[in-house]
Amino acid sequence: MYIAKIRVQNFRCFQDIEIEFNEGLNVIIGENNSGKTTIMKAIQYIFNNSHINNPTVDDFNKSIPIEFEPPFIRIVLTLRSSKKEKIEDKAIVSSWLTKLESPWEATLTYKFFLPENNLNEYQEDLEKAKRGEKDCWDVLEKHLKKYVSRIYAGNEDSKNRAEPEYIKKFHCEYLDALRDVESKMFMGKNAMLKQVLTHFIDSDIKHKKEEEKALLLEKREKEFNKGADIVVSNMIKRVQTSNIFELAEKTGATVGGKPIFGGNLAKEDVISVLKLMIKKKTGIEIPIINNGMGYNNLVYISLILSNFKMLMSSDLGENAKAFPMLLIEEPEAHLHPALQYNFLKFLKEEIDNQQISRQIFITTHSTHITAAVGLDPIICMNYNESGEIVPSYPGRVFSKTDKEDIKSKKYVERYLDATKSEMLFAKSVIMGEGIAEQLIFPILAEYDNKSFEKSHVAMVRVDALTFKHFIKMFGAGIKKENKKFALKRRVACVIDTDPCRREIDTDKSKKKRRWVKCYPFQLEFETDKYEFKPISDAALNLKKVTEKTNNVRVFYNTSGKGKTLEYDLAFENSDSAILFNKEVKIKKPGDIEGLAQSNWGKKEKQKALKAVSFLLYAEKGKGEVAFDLADKLKDNIQKLDNDKTKEKFIIPSHIKDAFTWVCGAESEDELK
Repeated sequence: MYIAKIRVQNFRCFQDIEIEFNEGLNVIIGENNSGKTTIMKAIQYIFNNSHINNPTVDDFNKSIPIEFEPPFIRIVLTLRSSKKEKIEDKAIVSSWLTKLESPWEATLTYKFFLPENNLNEYQEDLEKAKRGEKDCWDVLEKHLKKYVSRIYAGNEDSKNRAEPEYIKKFHCEYLDALRDVESKMFMGKNAMLKQVLTHFIDSDIKHKKEEEKALLLEKREKEFNKGADIVVSNMIKRVQTSNIFELAEKTGATVGGKPIFGGNLAKEDVISVLKLMIKKKTGIEIPIINNGMGYNNLVYISLILSNFKMLMSSDLGENAKAFPMLLIEEPEAHLHPALQYNFLKFLKEEIDNQQISRQIFITTHSTHITAAVGLDPIICMNYNESGEIVPSYPGRVFSKTDKEDIKSKKYVERYLDATKSEMLFAKSVIMGEGIAEQLIFPILAEYDNKSFEKSHVAMVRVDALTFKHFIKMFGAGIKKENKKFALKRRVACVIDTDPCRREIDTDKSKKKRRWVKCYPFQLEFETDKYEFKPISDAALNLKKVTEKTNNVRVFYNTSGKGKTLEYDLAFENSDSAILFNKEVKIKKPGDIEGLAQSNWGKKEKQKALKAVSFLLYAEKGKGEVAFDLADKLKDNIQKLDNDKTKEKFIIPSHIKDAFTWVCGAESEDELK
């Protein structure tokens, strides 16, 4: 079985929301205040109820009205049978069942509410508040001490209380974001290290035959006691009793007898003083507290997982746990990106095997973690256009039966590195075709008085033929029934126009010739010899795919004079010293096929000449040219407005429109 979904009402940032979970690993992402921690807290109210304080007035959702029916907090959790079902699962939840047919479902409901016998007094106070004598929230806070919490099994209306002994079969281990792992490992009666050591002592013989095990244990006990007696005797000899109790007689402490030291050393005493050491490659051992916080986090989590093995052990009999689960907030804390990746890969593999934890819930802001786990475990909490928090499931947008969707999902997961994972966390996304777009777009946005950082825009590099794979996560090009799983955010796809042509095939028996990219002014050249496409199929097909999707839009140069980013920038800024230096060799009009014969005006031809020259220069080393151009644009924008050396730089209109869209407005006027 597994926790299939949770419904949360009136709790913190959630007024009423339902979130579906995966059978194994669940990675919950989202911007700040999107409810990630609230989800973790809600699970704890079900399974750690005795160890967690009741909600305060601040835990109530502030959007709910304070009416004569007192507000409540409700958390409904649904358990569902799975393919990896264990025999005892259904027996544990038998009295919680709400659906008997396979896959069966069981429900637990946590409710925090005001009992009916306190209702009249609450309503009287609220009536006074409605007249302005007191704030309604103050009334709630006053009566909160009379609120009670209950956990109901099955149908809530039946008011059947969930049996504590069965809830105890579930073990919920929670690691908050501000965890002090060192104190949890070593301090207190329930120190994690002590628990694990106590359980695993003599674990090497636990599975031997009873007679053999008894003999071995007896032998080990004798050896320990012998050694312990020597230690205690030695210490007693070193203690100068006479000095310690020299005043005992004068105080009257010797009335009952003369004080001396004796005693024995138990195994528990030794376990309590054992220190966790780290043995370096040099052979030197140092205490773990001398290591970094990131490393200690990993050690602590490994102890928790070892503890899970202990809790599920048959040695505990009826006290054994059936369903241990791990809740971790921000596992990336203090961890190097490579360790984040490896750690989550391990957890994913472990949860697939279900040898230790039955289910794991993680909240994170790390793109390295999302890159490690793939799409299926990810639950994205985001705000929709109405300002409501809604869950999205990027792995579910892809159909399991559609061949194209299967291909797209494989592609996205293969190339969903830490950089591309930014699109899962951002408020909006802009996709460009190459490294030039990736480097230059954020700076061009500044020229347009916009900021990708302030607007939480992710700049993602793809190529012309792979836009179609990534945009499916945002609802474009997928089946209608899967759109509910899509990420709710704006996406701008900026794609090159890339006009092309091919020779007209006069011999119908031969295969058609390939389309070849050309310049926009060549579209009017030798029309009897060539057929043309003013806009590439890649751009047109992408446009068609996104037509029925409100949040994904395609932007390309529609002026009839566009080609690529480099070409378009140079065309609009043909006199720019930023673009044109000594290294850019300006071609002669006669060197470029079709330019002289074009019907374009003299000024436009001159712009095209410069644009072709810059494009040819850029194609010799796109990455290097892009880096250099980005630096020059940055230097230029940092100059003061009154600096005469500052150069105006024109952004192509389709790129400006894309910036406006991802920064949250339909148009420039709306943005203002």
